Amino acid sequence: MQSDKTKTILPLNKCKTFCLLTLLILSMFITSGCWDKLEVNEAAQVEGMVFDLSAGQPSFSIQLAAPSSNNLSGTPSTEPLNISETGRTYTEAARHIILRLPRLPLWSHAEVVILGNDLASNDLAYAMDFIARNRNIRKSAVVFVSKGATGKECLEAQVPLETHSSAALKKLITIQEQQLGAYTPVTMDDFLKYLSTSGIEPVAPQISIEEVEGKKQLRLDGTAVFRGRKMVGALNETESQGFRFLSPKQISGGLIVIPSPLDQASDNNSSNMISIELTRSQAKVSPEIGNDGSIRVKIDIQAEGNFYEQTFTGNVLTLEGINKIQTLVDDSIKSEVQACIMKAQILNSDIFGWGRSVYRKDPALWTQLEANWPDIFPVIQADINVDFQLRRTYLLDQSFEFKD
Repeated sequence: MQSDKTKTILPLNKCKTFCLLTLLILSMFITSGCWDKLEVNEAAQVEGMVFDLSAGQPSFSIQLAAPSSNNLSGTPSTEPLNISETGRTYTEAARHIILRLPRLPLWSHAEVVILGNDLASNDLAYAMDFIARNRNIRKSAVVFVSKGATGKECLEAQVPLETHSSAALKKLITIQEQQLGAYTPVTMDDFLKYLSTSGIEPVAPQISIEEVEGKKQLRLDGTAVFRGRKMVGALNETESQGFRFLSPKQISGGLIVIPSPLDQASDNNSSNMISIELTRSQAKVSPEIGNDGSIRVKIDIQAEGNFYEQTFTGNVLTLEGINKIQTLVDDSIKSEVQACIMKAQILNSDIFGWGRSVYRKDPALWTQLEANWPDIFPVIQADINVDFQLRRTYLLDQSFEFKD
């Protein structure tokens, strides 16, 4: 039998629950109404943002998705709107945009950030505190560095089939990674982390402008390499592929082109080539520390791929031919990795995080080596082992046969 006290408590609890649910439902309607009003009438969607230096002064540019209401013909507009302003700081430059824009920019929508060549080559300290501190800048945004042009000029160039160059850049870097596998996408979160972490330096894919049939178009063109707060050089396409093969994460997608194994015993004909589609690759990198404190880096790469094309006659898909193809792919990957390591050591930039690997293995040793790492990194020897396995040949189980 319930006491009078219990009978009194239960209705009160029910009343409190009902009141809380009512307030929650009302707050949802109120919040939704205010947000919708801001989205439609007072805000502008930012597609991308650019950080340049103009005459040594911060210059900030944005690309907006133009609303349909600005088109007097009644036809929805798809043309982007680019706006640039300067200031003593990037915060001031960004606020100066409000002097020309009657809507509040939604910064957090931007999925692409372009760092101008002048800024990257001068000092990233101009912009990084603003980027890291600002909660409205999406840290999952993809970072690019302009090459041979300002970031603003890159923003104003075109990308085929797309009207918004900044949004197109994210598609471009994603699709090429799946199909060609030359360049590694870098998020702002990773870029900031590597800038502030000892024992590793950041990189970012570069974009340049080329003229095609009288139109300025963007293309991916190398990988910017940083040391500290400055860009010190770049990897070319081959070296960038080597960098991607050194990723500790599993990668997939890409293309490897090798000469025909049938030409190896005779004069090598450069027109006889084979295309291999990379399906999976992963690198295991570990530092080996000698008793005298010397360091060598051991690199083991396990990869798989499929036979995609040959440009000559003759059946190479025999047991002997497949073994030779696998060896040639091993050599190709190793050559690209070696080229990347050599360029990074010439630039004296530990973009691989070997210093961080030493720290993880022996924190006390890293404490001793950290100050002298710029002298140690360029002379580290790397032992590279690649094991590639051919898995599939798609619709044909042997090379295409022509009639006699």
